[in-house]
Amino acid sequence: MRELKVYFEAGQLTEVSFKDGVSSELRRSVRGKSGGAYRSAGSFQWTSAVRGLAFLLVQTALIPESAVLEGGAGSLAASLDYAISKQPMWLTEMFGCDQSGICTIRRMILRTNAERKRPGPTVLAVNQRYLPVEAMSIYSNGKQCSREELAILGALLMDSLSPRAVEATDVARAAYAEAA
Repeated sequence: MRELKVYFEAGQLTEVSFKDGVSSELRRSVRGKSGGAYRSAGSFQWTSAVRGLAFLLVQTALIPESAVLEGGAGSLAASLDYAISKQPMWLTEMFGCDQSGICTIRRMILRTNAERKRPGPTVLAVNQRYLPVEAMSIYSNGKQCSREELAILGALLMDSLSPRAVEATDVARAAYAEAA
């Protein structure tokens, strides 16, 4: 069975662990330029593609039936779409590849208007046939997130991760009220 655990500290992604159902190998990636003390771990930096992935995963955990990441040039959606197309090292370390060298994230994320080949936005969503919501766990500051905490975390991420917590909390509570 597949399992994805996503860890946040202070509203920013710090660690991802992923276990594919095919192999029993657990992949672990930590934020930074290298795995550092975590010798067997991959690494990622806090880029717009990573922010897009973090936001999409949090939104999927909060509202699985309608969570999408959408945007035009320069958006988080476009950044994540571009990364999926180019398969950078951080994505392959985070999710692995199949026997053909295709990064697993290509099965995990559904894309409309991939690589923005047509006019208009690109739209991304988690493929819940590949990674059901039940297989995802989101943690913030060391504990698993409740629905309200997911809404607050999503609002913080949506707010370009600025620490304007008062405004973000108000937005998150409104989003939580709609989702509940």
